[in-house]
Amino acid sequence: MGFKILGLALAAFALTLTTSAIAQDEVEREGVITTRNGNTLVVQTREGPLTVMLTPETEIRETSGIARRETRGANVLQPGLIIEPRGTLSGDTLTASRVHFRERDWRAWVAQRGGTQQQFADAARDRAELRDAIINGQEYVVREEVTVYFASGSAAVSAQHQAQVRTLASHAAGFGNYRISIIGYADPRGNAAANERLSARRALAVRNLVIQSGHIQPGRVLPAAPMGEGAVAPGEAAPTSDAEARRVVVRIVTAKTQLTQ
Repeated sequence: MGFKILGLALAAFALTLTTSAIAQDEVEREGVITTRNGNTLVVQTREGPLTVMLTPETEIRETSGIARRETRGANVLQPGLIIEPRGTLSGDTLTASRVHFRERDWRAWVAQRGGTQQQFADAARDRAELRDAIINGQEYVVREEVTVYFASGSAAVSAQHQAQVRTLASHAAGFGNYRISIIGYADPRGNAAANERLSARRALAVRNLVIQSGHIQPGRVLPAAPMGEGAVAPGEAAPTSDAEARRVVVRIVTAKTQLTQ
């Protein structure tokens, strides 16, 4: 009997250690959602960009005050919202067991979203001028460019393209009074209006990456230009496939009147 009790005690102790180890493997971060693609979030944290994977088991809670917690659906997790994801970390990807956010942050996001919609409207009014100045190449000279390609339906920038965009950004200051032009596209499949929205998400994702690179003054980055499907930038070959059509063209440009260096 004594051996049986001892065995049970050892088993319970081992289970405690295992549970403790699992708990220690989980980490918690705080950051703001920059992009979302299905169940994949890109979150900007103090430690840098973090990919957060949601699963059917991920607990999503809204907290208010000390004790109030409400379970929410994953649809509330949208770009601009401050969240605290917790889960297992592998490299720069966290598989979330739970995601918490504060009610006050959600209310701030709702208020900010109204301003964001106004910004989209302002950008739409500026688009004709932007087409003349950048898209049609009438007033600017392209100094350097990178084309970022996307998976179907996605606005997530791959690690390879992130590195290329950061390299381009690091070269910008060498061109004097430069600006950064960012033009987003989608392939022709599906609804044209939805494709334009997708091209906007792609362009904004790349624009955020350029600004976050640390090499560019935000005022030098032109408003992201969502072109939807079927257009090309001046000097750019027309895409020959849907894969080539899903892209964002990032360019360092200078005014034609600027003296060359």
